Amino acid sequence: MRVAVLFGGRSGEHEVSVMSARSLFGALVEGGFDVVCVGITREGHWVFIEEAVGFFDKSSLEEGYGEVTVGLGPSCYILPDPLRPGIWVNGTNVYELSDSPEGPGAARGQRTSGGARIDVDVVFPVLHGTFGEDGTVQGLLELAGIPFVGSGTLASAICMDKDTTKMVLSKHEIPIVPAITVERWKWQSQRDEVLEEICAHAAFPVFVKPSASGSSLGVSKVKDRNGLPGAIDNAFLYDLKALIEPSQEGALEIECSVLGNERPAASVPGQIIPSREFYDYEAKYLDRSTRLVVPAPLEDSLADRVKAVAIDAFRAAGCSGLARIDFFVYPDTGELYVNEINTLPGFTEVSMYPKLWEASGLPYSELVERLVELALERKSTSYRHVKRVGASGDA
Repeated sequence: MRVAVLFGGRSGEHEVSVMSARSLFGALVEGGFDVVCVGITREGHWVFIEEAVGFFDKSSLEEGYGEVTVGLGPSCYILPDPLRPGIWVNGTNVYELSDSPEGPGAARGQRTSGGARIDVDVVFPVLHGTFGEDGTVQGLLELAGIPFVGSGTLASAICMDKDTTKMVLSKHEIPIVPAITVERWKWQSQRDEVLEEICAHAAFPVFVKPSASGSSLGVSKVKDRNGLPGAIDNAFLYDLKALIEPSQEGALEIECSVLGNERPAASVPGQIIPSREFYDYEAKYLDRSTRLVVPAPLEDSLADRVKAVAIDAFRAAGCSGLARIDFFVYPDTGELYVNEINTLPGFTEVSMYPKLWEASGLPYSELVERLVELALERKSTSYRHVKRVGASGDA
């Protein structure tokens, strides 16, 4: 079976996608799949990676650039430009799929726009964030009739937009973190009025975040009114809507992985303990002292509730294949709130989604195979209701 790994992309999570693809590529090859890799550059060019083994070989990236620790370590840091975060080593970005074949980490391949055809049985997208996790790529693959891992167009779009996710989950009476939504056009034209409205209803500290962004890009913790304007401006670098949410002081940050289509199952929950003030981009990918506690220190009854609500949220949003459901949980009171649904979570071997399944008895390699099976299953069942024009029976 031939699986195409689709990675890179135009979002601020480009480098994270490359790291996810590296782990996934190795697992698929070891599982006996015929693997082809297609990268999308930051500029949106689709590139067929002819030498995938060399591209994903960590040692080839290390050569001439000092120690590389796959996104962790003192030699790595965040690119200062907020619109182009990256994982850099000794001043050179080695985890970016570049348009320049001479650049470190550049794709050694050819653009598929030249007309070359690549036949595949299933696509495994590891595109995080906008232009990959938001339904755009999913719609393209559905139009082409190609099976792919993960949720379809609608569920992907719903879950990418946190404001819409909250509306859908609220409709299903699933507890969520409340939020004030601000649109960019209104902020730009009625700044003072919007600020007054926020301050009249918000209790500090609050979090300001883009409605549709991932990896905590554009997210700020604001402790008083003076910090709001800059935080809102920052959020609008990433989206047309910004959310202002109350900080969940004292809550545990809990994540739960869900796997399946019509009969989804939930993993054991895990806890995130960031060393920084909150779980931002740097804490997720660069800070060695961020801790992942698996399983989370929850009473069995509360852990079971987290799993049950995770499945409810997965179904409410119409997800399929996989998703990671993030919670705020108060162990003393038993309260829990869904923070967000991530339909294409990080997929390195040390990412939370596969680590939670490993702790639940499903190793990374078997998880990857199961996701391919679910993609094919979804394709075989999702069009049963469709009839061909002029056909007498079901398609």
